[in-house]
Amino acid sequence: MQEDVPQSRHREVPLRQRLIGTVAILFAFALFCLGTVSAHARSITIADFHSDVVVDKDGSIVVSETIKLRFEGSWNGLVRSIPVEYRTPQGFSYDLKLKGIGVTDDNGRDLKFEKSRERHYQDIKIWIPGASNAERTIVLRYRVSNALSFFKDHDELYWNVTGDEWEMPIEAASARINLPDGASGVRAAAFTGAYGSRSIDADVQTNGNVIELTMRHPLSFREGMTAVVGWDKGLVAEPTALDKINDFLSANWPIALPIFLVLPFMYWLWYTRGRDPKLRPVAVQYDPPDGLSPGEVGTLADNSADMRDVTATLVHLATRGYIAIEEKDEPQMLGLVHGKDFSFQSLKPMNEWNQLAPHEWALMDAIFETGEQTFVPLDSLKNRFYTKIPGLHDRLFDALMARKYYAARPDRIQAAYVVGGLVIGALLLGIGMTAGESFGIAPATAAVTGILTGLIIAGFGLIMPARTQAGTEALEKVLGFEEFLKRVEGPRLERSDMTPDIFEKYLPYAMALGVEGNWAKKFEGIANTPPSWYRGATFPGGVFYPVLFTSRLGAMSTHAASVMSSAPRSAGGRSGFSGGGGFSGGGFGGGGGHGF
Repeated sequence: MQEDVPQSRHREVPLRQRLIGTVAILFAFALFCLGTVSAHARSITIADFHSDVVVDKDGSIVVSETIKLRFEGSWNGLVRSIPVEYRTPQGFSYDLKLKGIGVTDDNGRDLKFEKSRERHYQDIKIWIPGASNAERTIVLRYRVSNALSFFKDHDELYWNVTGDEWEMPIEAASARINLPDGASGVRAAAFTGAYGSRSIDADVQTNGNVIELTMRHPLSFREGMTAVVGWDKGLVAEPTALDKINDFLSANWPIALPIFLVLPFMYWLWYTRGRDPKLRPVAVQYDPPDGLSPGEVGTLADNSADMRDVTATLVHLATRGYIAIEEKDEPQMLGLVHGKDFSFQSLKPMNEWNQLAPHEWALMDAIFETGEQTFVPLDSLKNRFYTKIPGLHDRLFDALMARKYYAARPDRIQAAYVVGGLVIGALLLGIGMTAGESFGIAPATAAVTGILTGLIIAGFGLIMPARTQAGTEALEKVLGFEEFLKRVEGPRLERSDMTPDIFEKYLPYAMALGVEGNWAKKFEGIANTPPSWYRGATFPGGVFYPVLFTSRLGAMSTHAASVMSSAPRSAGGRSGFSGGGGFSGGGFGGGGGHGF
């Protein structure tokens, strides 16, 4: 055990020495690095920043920035970053049109520079010879065609003179703004400090059309000076409406895509796939075409199975003796006025419904609940009949599809385009709102682009259904029959037996086509008694008037359409002067820069 102690001590001594040696080496290395960093420390200071801004009569401005730089260490030059993309209060993009860039030294010699776009900045990378422990001066010149703002009572230059994004201090800053001769009502202000500051720490002098601004103290990192100069209107040319549209579209170019890309494409798609074969001249028809029912005629006429086709079918069933319609006065407002209430009575048992067309059978079944009820008040269908409507529409379209009047069901084509438009519009909207800023697309621009695209696709979808050749020929006959129904005067009046039976027989067709008023006028003095299937009606002086009767029938149809389609409610859901609006960093211009 005693021999173990020396052995342990012999091992401990070298380890301690190595540890001390390592620490010493690291300390020496750290001192060496500090000395190296200190020896090679680099910095840039803007000793003086002066901007000359000339406002031209054409509404543009010419900017000349004279920047005196003090370089500590070795540098290649300076990058000047100028914001050229802004957001309007409405959320759209506004692009500053900066052109004619040129860079010289203080002796007028051209300097090498490169332009590039980085996010919403125009970067100007300037190589400066001899930028090593020296002072150098550069002069940057450029023209901006749309930097002025035009208000109702004045025009204005709201210009961030120095920019407030510099990664270096500015020891002195000044600006001279020259307005065109004849300027009146000139007023000026300056805001200084970091972005958003309302501090006024600069001297402003106005001498006629010349305004001079001078900082009272140096500007620190990310501080700047902003000028606001206003004058009476009429001094400079204001952009025209066309100029504003061009500026808007060039800044918000995605909005043009739906107009110049989606719209022509959808028009081509409709022109090649969504049009009916060409109609031939329409000849008057005196009978319903191809044995079509009123609901089928109405659906074929407008490519839509709607409630008018359903109520016309209801009247058609009545004229054929399947149901009776009863009208009854309903006291309202404590009996001061009377409204109309309607009821339906089934006149034939269910086993006699087999002769009906599928959509007619479905309508009888929906109202009378498979024959279990024979007397049904119209209002009792509220909040329950609506579930039957899709099935009625399906049967109407199925009947037309069975006759090969369409290659595809119109309602499904419309739904596909409408849903597709909504989905594509929503995708564009979502992508634009989330990733648009990375590509310089403003939120409002993305929103309008997505919405407009969706509306164009959905809008064309509504007119996209096309009839086949057989469907077009049937439509020609429907139009000819409609012409007969709505023409009050004509040769047919002398040739046909204008009897009350004819009035009743074709009345549902006239209702489906929306010309029942014209049809009723033909029978004034001919149809003198109410139809047997319409009960409880009273007429002034006890005289039956077809036009008045048709009007009441139309009221019944309107009320029926409202009741039948009702469903239960589901549980739910600036100027730099005005209003203290000016601040340092506001307006156009500005930005900053860094060395390289």
